Amino acid sequence: MATGGGGGGGGGSSPGNADHHKRNTFTSYVAPLPGDLRATADTNEWCLPSDLRDVHLAKPRLLQGEQIVASAPAYMYSAIDPMDSSGSSSSNSGGDPHKEATFGLLSVTNFKLSFVPLHSKRNPAAAVAAPLVDLYQENAYLGRNEITLNNIDHIYTIAELGRAASALQAARGMASQHGMISRRKKLEPFKQQNISGRIAALHIVCKNFRLLKFAFQQQDSKMFGASDQGKLIASALVRFAYPMRHDLSFAYAHREPYYSTLGASGTSMYATKNDWARELIRCGATEWQVVSSASVQLLQNPLQAGKYSVPPHFVIPKSCGVDRFLDLSRAFCDSRAAFWVYSYGSSAALVRLAELQPAAQQDTKSENVMLELVRKCDAGRQLKLLQLTDRLPSIQDVLRAYQKLRRLCTPETPEKFMLQDDKYLGLLEKTNWLFYVSLCLRYASEASATLRSGVTCVLQESNGRDLCCVISSLAQLLLDPHFRSTDGFQSLVQKEWVALEHPFQRRLGHVYPAQPTSNSELLDSEQSPVFLLFLDCVWQLLQQFPDEFEFTQTYLTTLWDSCFMPIFDTFQFDTQAQRLKAVRDSQLVLRPVWDWGEQFSDKDKMFFSNPLYQRQKGDRFLEAATAHRRSLAVGQNRGTGSTSASTPSRNTINPQLFATACSVPQDRFLQPAHRIFDLQVWDQCYYRWLPILDIRGGGQPQVDLFHRLLLSNIAKIQRCLEFQNFEDLPEAFYESTGESRPSQQQRDREEKEDEAEFVDGVERRRKTKAGTPTNGLTSMSGNLQLSTLSSFFPFGNPIAGEAPHQLYDILSSSSELLMETSSFLDKSSIV
Repeated sequence: MATGGGGGGGGGSSPGNADHHKRNTFTSYVAPLPGDLRATADTNEWCLPSDLRDVHLAKPRLLQGEQIVASAPAYMYSAIDPMDSSGSSSSNSGGDPHKEATFGLLSVTNFKLSFVPLHSKRNPAAAVAAPLVDLYQENAYLGRNEITLNNIDHIYTIAELGRAASALQAARGMASQHGMISRRKKLEPFKQQNISGRIAALHIVCKNFRLLKFAFQQQDSKMFGASDQGKLIASALVRFAYPMRHDLSFAYAHREPYYSTLGASGTSMYATKNDWARELIRCGATEWQVVSSASVQLLQNPLQAGKYSVPPHFVIPKSCGVDRFLDLSRAFCDSRAAFWVYSYGSSAALVRLAELQPAAQQDTKSENVMLELVRKCDAGRQLKLLQLTDRLPSIQDVLRAYQKLRRLCTPETPEKFMLQDDKYLGLLEKTNWLFYVSLCLRYASEASATLRSGVTCVLQESNGRDLCCVISSLAQLLLDPHFRSTDGFQSLVQKEWVALEHPFQRRLGHVYPAQPTSNSELLDSEQSPVFLLFLDCVWQLLQQFPDEFEFTQTYLTTLWDSCFMPIFDTFQFDTQAQRLKAVRDSQLVLRPVWDWGEQFSDKDKMFFSNPLYQRQKGDRFLEAATAHRRSLAVGQNRGTGSTSASTPSRNTINPQLFATACSVPQDRFLQPAHRIFDLQVWDQCYYRWLPILDIRGGGQPQVDLFHRLLLSNIAKIQRCLEFQNFEDLPEAFYESTGESRPSQQQRDREEKEDEAEFVDGVERRRKTKAGTPTNGLTSMSGNLQLSTLSSFFPFGNPIAGEAPHQLYDILSSSSELLMETSSFLDKSSIV
């Protein structure tokens, strides 16, 4: 096969021109061969070795219903490279620009943006680090270099102004050596037809604070043709990353069956009337009643149902009839009249209430009547109204603070990073993000203190579905230890955010308006990461009370990432009616995000649990009583999906038939510090994509890993004492006592001597347990090497020379051992 371009006989330039027109009809995905004169031309900077030329073979892994929309070879660059020993970034060091990039195939599907690297044989470090990647978090649906289209917020194109401009420098956001500046332009939704000019690079800003930078293979038009790979990718992203209808989401194309494993967990979905009835029983709320929309004739009338916007199940005062309550609710925004969410103590209740509609604000009679109905449910006839609209930021304020914080956490160039770093604290203060976190914690503490004093607290907000969710959830976390467990926290999110219909679809930007707007602020007016504000507040509580929560910061960070997984319906809809319509009309498969086994393996879920958390005995008794009560009243079937909400069960729980005393502990409340200087920046969530801020061998992950190993040693010793079998004592015991571990021959001889014993003439065999392999990692001092783990672990970038492979085995066995020995491992043994 001929590789030359000169052609046969004939003189002049006509044969060359003919060969040139032939090459213009073909776009090559194969890198030039070594020694090719065209590859060494000054106009071509994409000189690749022969082991990288098969980029077309690097195809992404596709899920069921996933299709590739566009693909192009590209270089992927790190957001900001780590500093070298001289204190300068590698992008400024003047070395080979290819060393800081990874070559591969960039693909856009109807689900994700995927980059599949084509590893070079010249880089042995990549091969060394590959087996160690499994120590870091891995999603079953997304690779390390993949993001969902829902996660994409802003797309910027880098167009070259002049032939001398470098595409590689454009990807880094730098000026070329000839002084030509690359033009950076933001792509707006609904304007994909206006993409013009050759695109040298793309900058993609994600909603989870990740910045992706790609440079494309700009082929010389005289040699390779005039194809623009960057425009191909950019057009596909604008088309699929900004859907105008929710049924364009990948969840509707992914028809893989789902088999729930949540039946064995303690997460309540609040999708049935019984779920709300159980919460009323647990809180001892005797003056409230559960109402199901399916059983209200007025709400089933098609002519009248459109006037109301209520969830499938809600709790209202018992002294008020359903029809009267619905009539009063029409005066409030989104029909959100007084909804009960929680009770503490004897009769103090936490209630959410929307503001009056603008047309009804002149007449406050409906509001006064509703507040009086709530007051009657309080034994002391006391009530405190917390007006959140005037005290907390609006959703637009939260959005602006989030955008400022994200710009601070996603610098495009090392120069911009250093400029921000010099005045970091001032820029952080100007974002107002920590100020808003402080306000939320302050008023949540005020609400919890009101409930502790035995007074009902009413939270009022414009629509009762945004900041009300934040304050109400935080107040319950401060008061109730049940919600600090993993299952309890998931139940809390289901109750306050999902069942009571926080508009996730609009706030997280899953769907964009059908028509373009002239004002970009109007386009973003419905978007606001209110849920992230809540997660940040919870993270602050974790820092102040590290042993009071069963989950970890890794769990919270993963939960924020899961908000942009369209496969799971938990954070994809505004209302339950939208969810039911999608199931009915489009056969959408519902998957709750709480089934973490769908996304992660056991070793990933292991880092969701806090090794310092100790479940109290009273919590176990409460759970046992709740399970017993559930089995008597409902049977063994538990509805985990929203589809069961439309058909009322004949085994409906009546709270009046059960004990009316509140079972919530009264002595385990939290009082957090909420001043700004008491707060911290959630570095794992916001900074994990910046390698320059990664401190190898530092940060909270080191403390967490050593806690796990320490508790593993304690659990092993207690287990050996319980079973009188001292074969599996940890290495730390022998190091501290100076004794030597018995040899295998000694253990075999002792087993034969003490194989059986007789007590009162009855043979008793000693309980034995198979020994587990030991290694130096069980030692708290010695061969344990964690110095290269990322400070954002289990996130971050694995590198060669990571911790040994046995670390995963030690951590997994530690987790299992702690679960098995939780019945006799108390905090007194740790202090």
